[in-house]
Amino acid sequence: MSTPDSGSSALRRLIAEGIGTHEVVASSLGLNATDLRCLELAWSEEDMTPTRLAELSDLTSGAVTGVLDLLELAGFVRRESDPNDRRRLLVRVDPEKRAELEAQYAPIIERAVAVAAEVSPAVAGGGNAYLAALADALAREADLLRVETYGGMIDDAYRVPIGDVARARLVLQTGAPRLNLGRAAFGQQVRMVAETAATRLKLRQAKPDGELIRAAFIGPPPDVRTSDGTVTMRYRRSVIDTRSREIDAALHPAAAWAIEVENGITDLEADLRRVSLVGITARGGVNHLRLRLPEPSGTVRIAIEGGVSEGRLTRPAGVPVLLITDGVSRLDFDGRERESSGVAVRLRSRAYDRAPDRYEIEIGGGISKLTIDEE
Repeated sequence: MSTPDSGSSALRRLIAEGIGTHEVVASSLGLNATDLRCLELAWSEEDMTPTRLAELSDLTSGAVTGVLDLLELAGFVRRESDPNDRRRLLVRVDPEKRAELEAQYAPIIERAVAVAAEVSPAVAGGGNAYLAALADALAREADLLRVETYGGMIDDAYRVPIGDVARARLVLQTGAPRLNLGRAAFGQQVRMVAETAATRLKLRQAKPDGELIRAAFIGPPPDVRTSDGTVTMRYRRSVIDTRSREIDAALHPAAAWAIEVENGITDLEADLRRVSLVGITARGGVNHLRLRLPEPSGTVRIAIEGGVSEGRLTRPAGVPVLLITDGVSRLDFDGRERESSGVAVRLRSRAYDRAPDRYEIEIGGGISKLTIDEE
């Protein structure tokens, strides 16, 4: 009668033999184990991209480029432009090489089938179900270990371990086709934005556990990469793609965060009261801006290029602030209201020049409506 220990030993041997088999197959094809793993991953998804391959293989983008160069030189894969987005590359496995790979595995599969035939059909059927479940369990545990070590998608969330990261950076490239119009007309600061789809980013504090960031996506997910504390989320989209996208991201409070948004965004909403903030930069304009800011350390700069349609920035009581903008239609600055200014505005709190910890807010491109207040 088998014991749990004997079953565990058999399972470990099965995994070890599987690794050995993988290495032998790779060698027979003139590849190494990493090359073969990348080839099989490229085979596993129809529209595999180099970025996605790097995520699945836990390799850097440079290492993946090297692997693809080798596989392409050997005729295993081709890199082709995505017909829906010419800037995007797809990795295609050559059909003849795919057949060659299948031929390498054929004797191994035949031997496994022969072993199964030596037992009763009932046992064989149960064994097949067990192997399928075992493969799923191993894949799940491998994914969890990979994410805990390097970061990646688990279930519906992208997670990154914090490790020893002290300074972090979140970069969102929205790829949103937008038309921004901001100008003074008849004494009013007018800003109009046309965009094919909405992009929304929500930020908040994460629980102080081992994750640097945890992000959930609604709509088509972005390509996400993490390197040395920088988390880059990039959307690639054609002009005719009207699907809206939303990111809900929790940031670890122990890291000092720099937030950057490229190409404009519909909604930027952040509750950062318990997050260490280095600064926020948004290029391309923000339609709706809602920021609840933490206690600053030094001069913390918030820069919006491309204007704001409607915004509210709330800071801790007593923290001084400097506002610089090209012009604003309606402004409430700590209870002081002003309207219809088509000229540059520069306002500051009374204690701003003497305060070591403060906010500098610069908004270029005009503002329709803005409130700056305290908690």
